[in-house]
Amino acid sequence: MRFAPTYLVTATFAADAARRREPHRAAHLAHVRALLADGTALVAGARADLRASVLVLRAPDAAAARALVEHDPYWQHRVWTAIEVIDYLAATPQSLGRS
Repeated sequence: MRFAPTYLVTATFAADAARRREPHRAAHLAHVRALLADGTALVAGARADLRASVLVLRAPDAAAARALVEHDPYWQHRVWTAIEVIDYLAATPQSLGRS
């Protein structure tokens, strides 16, 4: 198996995220949509308890994965208060030797 550089990113919501996110939600969703469309994001969503967003990103390194998230309107407008980036071994058709 060969794993492409992939990162599990958790972005923690601010305590008042429900109020903060509304003006930036359309721009945030456009950013996520673009990451999914070009294959940079394998998956993106929020925890069911709405404490954090979770993304699985393809990037050359952890710094590049962090930069992708820091360009999101939720980070720029403090809807997210912390970002954690962890190396992740994503099982994909490519990593499992299937196309």
